[in-house]
Amino acid sequence: MKTLIKNAVILQKESEYHLQARDILIENGEIRQIAKSINGEGAMVISGKKLYCCPGLFDIGTHSGEPGYEHRETFRSLGAAARAGGYTGLAIFPNNKPVTQTRGDIQLIMSSAKAAGVSLYAIGVLSKNLAGQDLAEFLDMVEAGAVGFSDGLLPVNDGGLLNRALLYARQTGKPVLHHPDDKYLSGGGEMHEGHVSTSMGLKGVPAMAERAMVYRDVLLCEYNNAPLIVHAVSAKESLSVIGEAKAAGLPVSATVAYNNLVFTDADLSDFDTNLKVMPVIRSEEHRAALAKGLLDGTIDAIISNHVPLDEESKNLEFPYANPGAIGLETCLAACITHLSDKVPLDVLTEKLSSAPRRLLGLPVPVIGESNPADLCVFDAEEESTFGIENLKSISANNPYIGRRLRGKVVFTAVKGH
Repeated sequence: MKTLIKNAVILQKESEYHLQARDILIENGEIRQIAKSINGEGAMVISGKKLYCCPGLFDIGTHSGEPGYEHRETFRSLGAAARAGGYTGLAIFPNNKPVTQTRGDIQLIMSSAKAAGVSLYAIGVLSKNLAGQDLAEFLDMVEAGAVGFSDGLLPVNDGGLLNRALLYARQTGKPVLHHPDDKYLSGGGEMHEGHVSTSMGLKGVPAMAERAMVYRDVLLCEYNNAPLIVHAVSAKESLSVIGEAKAAGLPVSATVAYNNLVFTDADLSDFDTNLKVMPVIRSEEHRAALAKGLLDGTIDAIISNHVPLDEESKNLEFPYANPGAIGLETCLAACITHLSDKVPLDVLTEKLSSAPRRLLGLPVPVIGESNPADLCVFDAEEESTFGIENLKSISANNPYIGRRLRGKVVFTAVKGH
Protein backbone atom coordinates (compact mmCIF):
# COMPACT_ATOMS: atom_id res chain seq x y z
CA MET A 1 0.00 0.00 0.00
CA LYS A 2 1.21 3.49 -0.85
CA THR A 3 0.41 6.69 1.04
CA LEU A 4 1.19 10.18 -0.25
CA ILE A 5 1.34 13.11 2.16
CA LYS A 6 0.90 16.32 0.17
CA ASN A 7 2.68 19.59 0.90
CA ALA A 8 3.50 19.10 4.58
CA VAL A 9 6.06 21.24 6.40
CA ILE A 10 8.55 18.89 8.02
CA LEU A 11 9.38 19.66 11.65
CA GLN A 12 12.50 17.85 12.86
CA LYS A 13 15.95 19.25 13.53
CA GLU A 14 17.56 15.89 12.73
CA SER A 15 16.01 15.82 9.26
CA GLU A 16 17.65 17.48 6.27
CA TYR A 17 14.17 18.69 5.31
CA HIS A 18 13.53 20.61 8.53
CA LEU A 19 11.07 23.51 8.03
CA GLN A 20 10.64 22.65 4.32
CA ALA A 21 7.27 21.95 2.65
CA ARG A 22 7.50 18.58 0.90
CA ASP A 23 5.47 15.68 -0.46
CA ILE A 24 6.23 12.40 1.31
CA LEU A 25 5.63 9.01 -0.29
CA ILE A 26 5.32 5.99 2.00
CA GLU A 27 5.37 2.46 0.62
CA ASN A 28 5.62 -0.86 2.45
CA GLY A 29 6.28 0.90 5.74
CA GLU A 30 9.18 2.96 4.40
CA ILE A 31 9.61 6.57 3.35
CA ARG A 32 10.38 6.01 -0.33
CA GLN A 33 10.59 9.59 -1.54
CA ILE A 34 10.57 13.16 -0.25
CA ALA A 35 10.29 15.89 -2.87
CA LYS A 36 8.60 19.19 -3.68
CA SER A 37 6.06 17.38 -5.84
CA ILE A 38 5.33 13.66 -6.16
CA ASN A 39 2.75 12.10 -8.48
CA GLY A 40 2.15 8.98 -6.38
CA GLU A 41 -0.33 7.34 -8.71
CA GLY A 42 -2.53 4.83 -6.90
CA ALA A 43 -1.55 6.11 -3.44
CA MET A 44 -3.89 7.13 -0.65
CA VAL A 45 -3.53 10.91 -0.46
CA ILE A 46 -3.29 12.83 2.82
CA SER A 47 -3.99 16.54 2.37
CA GLY A 48 -5.21 19.50 4.39
CA LYS A 49 -5.29 23.26 4.86
CA LYS A 50 -1.89 23.56 6.54
CA LEU A 51 -0.17 20.23 7.06
CA TYR A 52 2.85 19.62 9.23
CA CYS A 53 4.78 16.38 9.63
CA CYS A 54 6.93 15.46 12.62
CA PRO A 55 8.19 12.20 14.11
CA GLY A 56 5.48 10.22 15.88
CA LEU A 57 4.86 11.71 19.31
CA PHE A 58 6.23 9.90 22.36
CA ASP A 59 4.80 10.04 25.88
CA ILE A 60 6.69 9.47 29.11
CA GLY A 61 4.74 8.25 32.13
CA THR A 62 1.49 7.17 30.51
CA HIS A 63 -0.90 5.41 32.88
CA SER A 64 -2.53 2.28 31.49
CA GLY A 65 -5.49 0.58 33.15
CA GLU A 66 -4.28 -2.81 32.00
CA PRO A 67 -3.31 -4.92 33.83
CA GLY A 68 -5.69 -4.72 36.75
CA TYR A 69 -7.91 -1.76 35.87
CA GLU A 70 -9.22 -2.72 32.46
CA HIS A 71 -12.52 -0.95 33.15
CA ARG A 72 -10.53 2.29 32.91
CA GLU A 73 -8.26 1.47 29.96
CA THR A 74 -6.99 -1.53 28.04
CA PHE A 75 -3.86 -1.71 25.94
CA ARG A 76 -6.08 -1.73 22.86
CA SER A 77 -8.02 1.41 23.85
CA LEU A 78 -4.82 3.07 25.05
CA GLY A 79 -3.23 2.48 21.65
CA ALA A 80 -6.30 3.80 19.83
CA ALA A 81 -6.23 6.97 21.92
CA ALA A 82 -2.50 7.34 21.32
CA ARG A 83 -2.78 7.02 17.55
CA ALA A 84 -5.68 9.48 17.47
CA GLY A 85 -3.42 11.99 19.20
CA GLY A 86 -0.42 11.36 16.94
CA TYR A 87 1.53 9.19 19.38
CA THR A 88 3.52 6.22 18.14
CA GLY A 89 5.33 5.34 21.36
CA LEU A 90 4.49 5.27 25.08
CA ALA A 91 6.61 4.67 28.17
CA ILE A 92 4.19 3.15 30.67
CA PHE A 93 4.28 3.97 34.37
CA PRO A 94 4.28 0.97 36.75
CA ASN A 95 1.08 1.89 38.63
CA ASN A 96 -0.89 -1.17 37.55
CA LYS A 97 -2.19 -4.20 39.39
CA PRO A 98 0.14 -5.99 39.80
CA VAL A 99 2.69 -3.20 39.72
CA THR A 100 5.46 -3.46 37.13
CA GLN A 101 8.31 -4.89 39.22
CA THR A 102 9.35 -8.27 37.78
CA ARG A 103 10.75 -9.57 34.50
CA GLY A 104 7.33 -10.93 33.65
CA ASP A 105 5.66 -7.59 34.36
CA ILE A 106 8.12 -5.78 32.08
CA GLN A 107 7.68 -8.33 29.31
CA LEU A 108 3.87 -8.11 29.56
CA ILE A 109 3.99 -4.38 28.79
CA MET A 110 6.40 -4.81 25.89
CA SER A 111 4.57 -7.78 24.39
CA SER A 112 1.29 -5.84 24.40
CA ALA A 113 2.54 -3.44 21.73
CA LYS A 114 0.90 -5.47 18.96
CA ALA A 115 -2.52 -5.24 20.60
CA ALA A 116 -2.02 -1.54 21.26
CA GLY A 117 -0.83 -0.73 17.77
CA VAL A 118 1.93 1.54 19.12
CA SER A 119 5.39 0.94 20.55
CA LEU A 120 5.24 0.28 24.30
CA TYR A 121 8.09 0.60 26.78
CA ALA A 122 8.02 -0.27 30.47
CA ILE A 123 9.11 1.97 33.33
CA GLY A 124 9.87 -0.31 36.25
CA VAL A 125 8.77 0.42 39.79
CA LEU A 126 11.24 2.20 42.07
CA SER A 127 10.05 0.83 45.41
CA LYS A 128 8.60 -2.63 45.90
CA ASN A 129 4.83 -2.60 45.64
CA LEU A 130 4.95 1.23 45.43
CA ALA A 131 5.26 1.22 49.22
CA GLY A 132 8.14 3.70 49.35
CA GLN A 133 10.17 1.49 51.69
CA ASP A 134 12.36 -1.09 49.90
CA LEU A 135 14.18 -0.76 46.60
CA ALA A 136 12.86 -2.88 43.74
CA GLU A 137 15.02 -5.29 41.70
CA PHE A 138 16.51 -2.81 39.24
CA LEU A 139 19.01 -5.14 37.57
CA ASP A 140 16.45 -7.82 36.75
CA MET A 141 14.10 -5.25 35.26
CA VAL A 142 16.87 -3.67 33.17
CA GLU A 143 17.75 -7.07 31.74
CA ALA A 144 14.07 -7.55 30.86
CA GLY A 145 13.98 -4.21 29.02
CA ALA A 146 12.94 -1.51 31.51
CA VAL A 147 13.78 2.00 30.25
CA GLY A 148 13.68 3.73 33.64
CA PHE A 149 12.44 3.55 37.22
CA SER A 150 9.72 5.44 39.02
CA ASP A 151 6.84 5.21 41.46
CA GLY A 152 4.81 7.26 39.00
CA LEU A 153 3.10 10.27 40.53
CA LEU A 154 3.73 8.89 44.03
CA PRO A 155 6.64 10.90 45.48
CA VAL A 156 9.43 9.14 47.38
CA ASN A 157 9.67 10.91 50.73
CA ASP A 158 12.46 8.64 51.98
CA GLY A 159 15.65 10.39 50.87
CA GLY A 160 17.76 7.32 51.60
CA LEU A 161 15.61 5.20 49.30
CA LEU A 162 15.89 7.69 46.43
CA ASN A 163 19.63 7.90 47.05
CA ARG A 164 19.98 4.13 46.59
CA ALA A 165 17.77 4.26 43.52
CA LEU A 166 20.02 6.88 41.93
CA LEU A 167 23.07 4.75 42.73
CA TYR A 168 21.55 1.91 40.70
CA ALA A 169 20.54 4.39 38.00
CA ARG A 170 24.19 5.34 37.60
CA GLN A 171 25.20 1.68 37.35
CA THR A 172 22.50 0.75 34.84
CA GLY A 173 22.43 3.98 32.85
CA LYS A 174 18.62 4.08 33.19
CA PRO A 175 17.09 7.25 34.63
CA VAL A 176 15.04 7.65 37.77
CA LEU A 177 11.84 9.58 37.12
CA HIS A 178 10.61 11.31 40.25
CA HIS A 179 7.58 13.53 40.74
CA PRO A 180 8.62 16.13 43.34
CA ASP A 181 6.00 16.69 46.04
CA ASP A 182 6.72 16.89 49.75
CA LYS A 183 3.58 15.28 51.14
CA TYR A 184 4.30 16.70 54.58
CA LEU A 185 3.86 20.16 53.05
CA SER A 186 1.15 19.41 50.50
CA GLY A 187 -0.81 16.64 52.24
CA GLY A 188 -4.55 17.07 51.89
CA GLY A 189 -4.27 19.88 49.36
CA GLU A 190 -6.86 20.02 46.57
CA MET A 191 -5.47 22.73 44.25
CA HIS A 192 -2.78 25.41 44.00
CA GLU A 193 -2.41 27.46 47.17
CA GLY A 194 -3.37 31.05 46.41
CA HIS A 195 -6.17 33.56 46.17
CA VAL A 196 -8.37 31.21 44.14
CA SER A 197 -8.10 28.31 46.60
CA THR A 198 -8.94 30.68 49.43
CA SER A 199 -11.99 32.05 47.62
CA MET A 200 -13.17 28.51 46.82
CA GLY A 201 -12.66 27.32 50.38
CA LEU A 202 -10.27 24.54 49.34
CA LYS A 203 -6.99 23.58 50.98
CA GLY A 204 -4.08 24.60 48.81
CA VAL A 205 -0.88 22.89 47.70
CA PRO A 206 2.02 25.34 48.12
CA ALA A 207 4.64 25.65 45.40
CA MET A 208 7.20 25.20 48.19
CA ALA A 209 6.17 21.53 48.47
CA GLU A 210 7.56 20.93 45.00
CA ARG A 211 10.52 23.27 45.22
CA ALA A 212 11.80 21.70 48.46
CA MET A 213 11.69 18.23 46.93
CA VAL A 214 13.45 19.37 43.76
CA TYR A 215 16.28 20.79 45.88
CA ARG A 216 16.68 17.46 47.65
CA ASP A 217 16.53 15.45 44.44
CA VAL A 218 19.14 17.61 42.72
CA LEU A 219 21.50 17.21 45.68
CA LEU A 220 21.10 13.42 45.50
CA CYS A 221 21.64 13.53 41.74
CA GLU A 222 24.86 15.47 42.26
CA TYR A 223 26.02 13.09 45.00
CA ASN A 224 25.53 10.03 42.78
CA ASN A 225 26.15 11.66 39.38
CA ALA A 226 23.11 9.69 38.21
CA PRO A 227 20.46 10.47 35.57
CA LEU A 228 17.39 12.10 37.12
CA ILE A 229 14.21 13.20 35.36
CA VAL A 230 12.21 15.68 37.42
CA HIS A 231 8.80 14.50 36.26
CA ALA A 232 5.79 16.80 35.82
CA VAL A 233 7.22 20.01 37.21
CA SER A 234 4.59 22.67 37.94
CA ALA A 235 6.15 25.49 40.00
CA LYS A 236 8.08 28.52 38.79
CA GLU A 237 10.56 28.26 41.66
CA SER A 238 11.51 24.70 40.67
CA LEU A 239 12.77 25.87 37.29
CA SER A 240 15.60 27.96 38.72
CA VAL A 241 16.83 24.95 40.70
CA ILE A 242 16.71 22.73 37.61
CA GLY A 243 18.35 25.40 35.46
CA GLU A 244 21.24 25.82 37.90
CA ALA A 245 21.72 22.05 38.03
CA LYS A 246 21.89 21.87 34.25
CA ALA A 247 24.33 24.78 34.10
CA ALA A 248 26.54 22.88 36.54
CA GLY A 249 26.58 19.91 34.18
CA LEU A 250 24.46 17.57 36.31
CA PRO A 251 22.49 14.84 34.49
CA VAL A 252 19.14 16.45 35.37
CA SER A 253 16.23 16.85 32.97
CA ALA A 254 12.59 17.84 33.39
CA THR A 255 9.14 17.19 31.96
CA VAL A 256 5.93 19.20 32.17
CA ALA A 257 2.31 18.11 31.82
CA TYR A 258 0.53 19.96 29.02
CA ASN A 259 -2.42 20.95 31.23
CA ASN A 260 -0.02 22.94 33.38
CA LEU A 261 0.99 24.87 30.25
CA VAL A 262 -2.59 25.65 29.27
CA PHE A 263 -4.82 26.11 32.33
CA THR A 264 -4.51 28.20 35.49
CA ASP A 265 -6.10 27.81 38.90
CA ALA A 266 -8.73 30.38 37.85
CA ASP A 267 -10.11 27.73 35.46
CA LEU A 268 -11.08 25.61 38.48
CA SER A 269 -13.54 28.20 39.78
CA ASP A 270 -16.52 26.12 38.59
CA PHE A 271 -15.19 23.05 40.44
CA ASP A 272 -14.58 20.99 37.28
CA THR A 273 -13.19 17.73 38.67
CA ASN A 274 -11.57 16.94 35.31
CA LEU A 275 -9.18 19.79 36.11
CA LYS A 276 -8.31 18.22 39.43
CA VAL A 277 -5.00 16.70 38.42
CA MET A 278 -1.58 15.90 39.82
CA PRO A 279 0.48 18.04 39.81
CA VAL A 280 -2.06 20.74 40.56
CA ILE A 281 -2.71 23.48 38.01
CA ARG A 282 -1.12 26.63 39.36
CA SER A 283 -1.50 30.39 38.80
CA GLU A 284 -0.77 32.36 35.62
CA GLU A 285 2.65 33.30 36.99
CA HIS A 286 3.64 29.64 37.14
CA ARG A 287 2.01 28.78 33.79
CA ALA A 288 3.92 31.55 32.00
CA ALA A 289 7.19 30.48 33.62
CA LEU A 290 6.67 26.89 32.47
CA ALA A 291 6.08 28.05 28.88
CA LYS A 292 9.27 30.11 29.08
CA GLY A 293 11.06 27.02 30.40
CA LEU A 294 10.23 25.23 27.15
CA LEU A 295 11.93 27.96 25.14
CA ASP A 296 15.09 28.29 27.22
CA GLY A 297 15.63 24.52 27.51
CA THR A 298 15.02 24.17 31.24
CA ILE A 299 12.13 21.84 30.44
CA ASP A 300 13.05 19.01 28.10
CA ALA A 301 9.75 17.33 27.24
CA ILE A 302 5.97 17.75 27.33
CA ILE A 303 3.91 14.85 28.68
CA SER A 304 0.21 14.07 28.30
CA ASN A 305 -0.09 12.98 31.96
CA HIS A 306 -2.67 10.44 30.78
CA VAL A 307 -4.47 9.07 33.86
CA PRO A 308 -7.70 7.22 32.94
CA LEU A 309 -10.28 7.13 35.73
CA ASP A 310 -13.81 5.74 35.86
CA GLU A 311 -16.86 7.92 36.46
CA GLU A 312 -17.15 6.72 40.05
CA SER A 313 -13.76 8.30 40.73
CA LYS A 314 -14.48 11.67 39.09
CA ASN A 315 -18.22 12.34 39.25
CA LEU A 316 -18.01 13.47 42.88
CA GLU A 317 -17.78 16.68 44.84
CA PHE A 318 -14.39 18.29 44.17
CA PRO A 319 -12.68 17.32 47.47
CA TYR A 320 -13.64 13.66 47.03
CA ALA A 321 -12.76 13.24 43.34
CA ASN A 322 -9.52 11.45 42.46
CA PRO A 323 -6.90 13.56 40.67
CA GLY A 324 -6.16 12.76 37.04
CA ALA A 325 -7.19 13.38 33.44
CA ILE A 326 -6.70 11.56 30.16
CA GLY A 327 -4.62 13.50 27.66
CA LEU A 328 -3.25 11.49 24.75
CA GLU A 329 -6.00 12.55 22.35
CA THR A 330 -5.92 16.28 23.10
CA CYS A 331 -2.32 17.08 24.09
CA LEU A 332 -1.05 18.18 20.67
CA ALA A 333 -4.20 20.12 19.72
CA ALA A 334 -4.28 21.92 23.08
CA CYS A 335 -0.62 22.90 22.71
CA ILE A 336 -1.26 24.24 19.20
CA THR A 337 -4.38 26.10 20.33
CA HIS A 338 -2.92 27.75 23.40
CA LEU A 339 0.85 27.86 22.96
CA SER A 340 1.76 28.15 19.27
CA ASP A 341 1.60 31.96 19.38
CA LYS A 342 4.33 31.93 22.06
CA VAL A 343 6.22 28.70 21.39
CA PRO A 344 7.17 27.85 17.77
CA LEU A 345 5.58 24.69 16.35
CA ASP A 346 8.94 23.05 15.77
CA VAL A 347 9.81 23.54 19.45
CA LEU A 348 6.47 22.09 20.56
CA THR A 349 6.80 19.01 18.35
CA GLU A 350 10.43 18.53 19.41
CA LYS A 351 9.34 18.48 23.06
CA LEU A 352 6.59 15.99 22.21
CA SER A 353 8.48 13.59 19.94
CA SER A 354 12.28 13.49 19.72
CA ALA A 355 13.17 14.91 23.15
CA PRO A 356 11.21 12.35 25.22
CA ARG A 357 12.91 9.51 23.36
CA ARG A 358 16.34 10.99 23.99
CA LEU A 359 15.61 11.29 27.72
CA LEU A 360 15.08 7.52 27.85
CA GLY A 361 17.99 6.69 25.56
CA LEU A 362 15.71 5.47 22.76
CA PRO A 363 16.38 5.90 19.03
CA VAL A 364 14.72 8.89 17.37
CA PRO A 365 12.97 8.13 14.05
CA VAL A 366 14.34 10.52 11.43
CA ILE A 367 12.19 11.81 8.58
CA GLY A 368 14.30 10.86 5.59
CA GLU A 369 14.23 8.68 2.49
CA SER A 370 14.67 4.93 3.07
CA ASN A 371 13.83 5.31 6.77
CA PRO A 372 10.88 3.58 8.45
CA ALA A 373 7.77 5.74 8.52
CA ASP A 374 7.10 6.70 12.15
CA LEU A 375 5.17 9.91 11.70
CA CYS A 376 2.55 12.30 13.01
CA VAL A 377 0.83 14.47 10.38
CA PHE A 378 -1.46 17.23 11.60
CA ASP A 379 -3.42 20.11 10.13
CA ALA A 380 -2.61 23.19 12.21
CA GLU A 381 -5.56 25.17 10.82
CA GLU A 382 -8.30 22.57 11.31
CA GLU A 383 -10.69 23.58 14.09
CA SER A 384 -13.31 21.45 15.78
CA THR A 385 -15.14 20.98 19.05
CA PHE A 386 -13.81 17.98 20.92
CA GLY A 387 -16.83 15.86 21.81
CA ILE A 388 -17.26 12.80 23.95
CA GLU A 389 -18.08 10.88 20.77
CA ASN A 390 -14.49 11.53 19.64
CA LEU A 391 -12.98 9.62 22.55
CA LYS A 392 -11.02 6.47 21.83
CA SER A 393 -10.15 6.00 25.49
CA ILE A 394 -12.53 3.98 27.66
CA SER A 395 -12.45 6.70 30.33
CA ALA A 396 -13.94 10.15 29.74
CA ASN A 397 -12.13 12.29 32.34
CA ASN A 398 -10.93 14.86 29.82
CA PRO A 399 -11.27 18.61 30.54
CA TYR A 400 -11.44 19.46 26.82
CA ILE A 401 -14.76 17.78 26.11
CA GLY A 402 -16.99 20.50 24.67
CA ARG A 403 -14.08 22.88 24.04
CA ARG A 404 -12.97 24.28 20.68
CA LEU A 405 -9.48 23.18 19.63
CA ARG A 406 -7.29 24.12 16.69
CA GLY A 407 -5.02 21.49 15.20
CA LYS A 408 -6.06 17.99 14.22
CA VAL A 409 -4.05 14.83 13.68
CA VAL A 410 -4.94 13.51 10.22
CA PHE A 411 -2.45 10.65 9.86
CA THR A 412 -0.30 8.56 12.19
CA ALA A 413 2.23 6.00 10.94
CA VAL A 414 3.60 3.53 13.49
CA LYS A 415 6.63 1.74 12.05
CA GLY A 416 5.08 2.17 8.62
CA HIS A 417 1.57 1.03 9.53
